[in-house]
Amino acid sequence: HHHSLSAEDATKIQNLKFVNATSYLLTGMMVTGVVLFKTREEGVFGDEFLWMKYQTLLTPSSYVNLLWVPVFLLQGLFVYASTLHKTLQHSPLVGYDRALQRSSKTSVAVHYPAVCAATLMTVYSHDYGHVFMALLGSVLCGIVLTSILQIQGHLLNEMEAAMSATDGTMDIADRTAQYVALCLPFELYGGYVLALVAVYFNTFLAGFDALPTSVFLVAANASLALLLCAGFYMLWVTERKFYGVGVALVWYLLGVAIELHTPTQPIYNEFSDGAILTTQIIAGVATLILATLLGVRVTKTMIKHNILNCGDVLDEEGEITTDYVHA
Repeated sequence: HHHSLSAEDATKIQNLKFVNATSYLLTGMMVTGVVLFKTREEGVFGDEFLWMKYQTLLTPSSYVNLLWVPVFLLQGLFVYASTLHKTLQHSPLVGYDRALQRSSKTSVAVHYPAVCAATLMTVYSHDYGHVFMALLGSVLCGIVLTSILQIQGHLLNEMEAAMSATDGTMDIADRTAQYVALCLPFELYGGYVLALVAVYFNTFLAGFDALPTSVFLVAANASLALLLCAGFYMLWVTERKFYGVGVALVWYLLGVAIELHTPTQPIYNEFSDGAILTTQIIAGVATLILATLLGVRVTKTMIKHNILNCGDVLDEEGEITTDYVHA
């Protein structure tokens, strides 16, 4: 049906594709420049002395910043798939057709520039030392990403329903390509943004010097517990399993545990050894739990897909089903 576009509509879609590709390139270059290549020497990422000023119990080891690389590579894949790929660009999960309708609120393509804007706001506020603005940026980014994941969840259910109605199935290669290019980019970044909200909240709190140290300790450990719960919820409870969110949270929590093994001077000076150790253990345990859940989830999914090729499937309740079982 996508061949019958009016010239005006086709132009609108071209423009939106151009906006998405440009915002991606701009954001990718500006963020990796500042965070990984320290292009602003006077900024928080570039200046070691300033970096120390913003340390909290939840500030992870600096290797965690490398997560921006897969985050942007996957977003690049999304931008490529949604602008140039023969079949994927017409997927409802991208939603260029919906962008033209009244229902443009359910188009992922329409949301994408907002993800880029919120990302720039977050990273540059952090680099300039405006912690509250960074917190706000990360919350906004989280809101847009949540909305994207919800939209895609509804659409995936509709697509599944349409398929079972026609007794069709999608072959495993297409299914994987669709997941990796169109859903995973937002899952992985969504998990990382959750962690960033926690970091910036704790950094913002640390700006209130008058507060007793115990407040920072409680806030940090409560944040770790909340991240663990969020990860558990999105890997175990929701109907759709958000593997990307799990990966990002494990990566971040491991970074906290590693960092607290040899904490920076400001942290060492401010907190007792017991407080640091407790936080490190909680971060370590959270990492272990989420990594295990993630491993089990991925294994279960792979087993399900392999069994599928053999015809009838026993689903979890033990009844035999012939329809598609989604992990």
